[in-house]
Amino acid sequence: MAQAKGILPRREDREVLWKSPRACGYFIAVKLDPTIDRPRVEALLGKISALVDALVARAESGEKIAAVAVGLAPSFFIANGQPRFADLEPPAAFTKPLPSVSAPPIDADLMLYVVSTYEARVNAFISDLHAIRPDVQAIIFDRGFQRMDGTEPFGYADGLRNVRTDDRPRVVFVHRDGLQGEEPHWADGGSCMAFMRIRQRPEQFAALADDATRDAVIGRKKDGTRLDLEGQKNVKPRDELAEPAPALPPGAHVAKAGPRGPRDDNQIFRRGLPFMETTPDGQLRVGLNFCSFQGSLEQFDVVFNDWMMNLHFPTDGPVDALLDPAKQLTQIEKVGFYFVPPYEPAGLATAVFKEAQKHKPTTGRLVIKKRVIADGDPSHRFDRRGFVFQIFDENQQAVGEPFTTDTAGRGVCPVELEIGKSYTARETASTVVQSVTLKDTPFTMNKPNVELAVENVVPSSSPYGGG
Repeated sequence: MAQAKGILPRREDREVLWKSPRACGYFIAVKLDPTIDRPRVEALLGKISALVDALVARAESGEKIAAVAVGLAPSFFIANGQPRFADLEPPAAFTKPLPSVSAPPIDADLMLYVVSTYEARVNAFISDLHAIRPDVQAIIFDRGFQRMDGTEPFGYADGLRNVRTDDRPRVVFVHRDGLQGEEPHWADGGSCMAFMRIRQRPEQFAALADDATRDAVIGRKKDGTRLDLEGQKNVKPRDELAEPAPALPPGAHVAKAGPRGPRDDNQIFRRGLPFMETTPDGQLRVGLNFCSFQGSLEQFDVVFNDWMMNLHFPTDGPVDALLDPAKQLTQIEKVGFYFVPPYEPAGLATAVFKEAQKHKPTTGRLVIKKRVIADGDPSHRFDRRGFVFQIFDENQQAVGEPFTTDTAGRGVCPVELEIGKSYTARETASTVVQSVTLKDTPFTMNKPNVELAVENVVPSSSPYGGG
């Protein structure tokens, strides 16, 4: 199955997604009738597919007009703790707690991310979507615009170290034959979408002592030069070396959100859009409609919770200065997580309700999900990488070769395991976090795609990574 559309600026979508200054963006949250059943939802997805096709159709001149990514929320798949539609296995990300973000969750079942150079056509799309009654009960949307100079509302160059073009498919999409082996069969080629509406307060930022203080919040000069590299010529952000470690102010956004070196294997592809609006009393409000795409939500969770909001990363100190409540520079107003199905020419319903293989598999894939927390403080996160696992069968015979977790805490068993049999995942070493007790975790291969959560607890005095 083809990879999800409307995410990467490539092929035909490049014309509108590649920072066209004419483009506007919409994040359209859709609430469905809670009583909707499978026949109705399949019909609804068919109607949405038709509307998307009409929206993205080229103009008579041949010009590309729009690109759309359709995200499905956890509530699309699960209601009252149970699958909402028979025989539809939810994405793995929605079968456990979502990444923690201190903001109201968006009450919607779908999120459509639309970028277009023709607002009139988008308005018609939203009107037609809203008219699908009674299946569609409510629509709320947030608008954004494409920046012309590459800066964010505080005036700093943005997106300097976004994922390189060649690496984006690896970072963005589900690969069931690789790191996302725990995903259901229909999800192959899809993507996880994270959305946060972040209000920015330029007046608070401008009130900081001086330019040096403001630069210290970001970790760069306004032209994008990293503070500890000022004066060095021709150092592009993508080529900044990991060693020696950046000598940046504590809490600098650059250091907290994008460490280099061995942790560079955990990335997210950012495709947010700034916004501007007025308040009832006629004042301007500005900010960022943050949006990222990634193969698993662990990638987002590591960046946001293990790094940015962690008082102990990379060393003991403040949280990311941009999000520090004490500074009042920003406020996350709402948050949502979604899964964008892979592209299917026959439409969304065919992609989501894709029939499983006719033959019953006898083996399946195991994916380890590692998390490390402090004793007595679950919010204190630690490095998830470098944990070595070995699988043992019921007779305590080793199965396959040892494998190691990456920065997102993901470790993929190199061989398929027999369905119906019991095994033990044994931690044999921790090469990064030293003050940790290794553990055995029994499990049963009860389906072709198994995700095994393994959590370690370490002393709260331990550093983020290392001794």
